[in-house]
Amino acid sequence: MKRPVLLILAFMIVLSFFAVIPAASQESDMYYINVPILKIFPHRQGYYVIYRRSGLKTGEAYVPKTWLDRRDQRAMMNLYTGDIAPYMTIVLKEGEFNHVRVVVPKNLKHPVWGVMGMREDLDSKFEVEKLDIKF
Repeated sequence: MKRPVLLILAFMIVLSFFAVIPAASQESDMYYINVPILKIFPHRQGYYVIYRRSGLKTGEAYVPKTWLDRRDQRAMMNLYTGDIAPYMTIVLKEGEFNHVRVVVPKNLKHPVWGVMGMREDLDSKFEVEKLDIKF
């Protein structure tokens, strides 16, 4: 009675080992990076985001409103109510920009939201096809 049970167990262990090998060898071509948002400014063309880079450096990103369309899917904005620190997730596919997710508070009185003037020189900055993010 013990021998058939041991044979079945050994067979299952060997079979599961061969099932795991292909899954472990495949590596994803998509990676994500989370960066904290220091300030976000709404603009008629999109959102101007100032984020924290490594060390004490800051970076800036211009997210066009056209990207927020469900058909485009290069950007998502998640508005929350709670005590989460605002952040931005940049998803890279094969080392290139794929899409961005901006997570900010719903309350526009939160200190992360800012107000900017209607400067015309920013309009051209929102005419981008991908984000040029520095880390």
